[in-house]
Amino acid sequence: MTPPEQSLGTDDAGRTVTVAAGDRLVLRLPEVAGTGYTWTVEDLPPGATVVEERYDHRPEGAIGGAAHHVFVVSAPEAAGEVRLRHARPWEGEGGGELERFAVTVVPSG
Repeated sequence: MTPPEQSLGTDDAGRTVTVAAGDRLVLRLPEVAGTGYTWTVEDLPPGATVVEERYDHRPEGAIGGAAHHVFVVSAPEAAGEVRLRHARPWEGEGGGELERFAVTVVPSG
C-alpha cells in the first residue's frame, strides 16, 4: 500500500504542514531544463529523507522546456524545515541563486 501523500508547490512556501508517521511530502517545483538552474535540497528535519527524486515533464513541452522537479520526502521524527534552493550548483553558495523554498514540517501526535 502506498503511504499517504501531501502535495506541495511554490504557493505553499512558508506554510506549516502537519504530517503523520509514514506520510510523505511531494514537493513539485517548476524548473526549466537547459538553463543550468536546478532545485537542490538544503536541509531536512531530523529523520526525514528524500525517498524519490524525478522530473515530471509537461506533455506539450519541447526538449529544454518547462518541467517540475519532484522530491518525495518521508515524514520527519521531529519538527523542522524542509529547505530547497533553486540555483546553478557550480556557482557555489549564494552564487546564481534564483529563489528558495521552505516549509515547516510538524509530526502529528
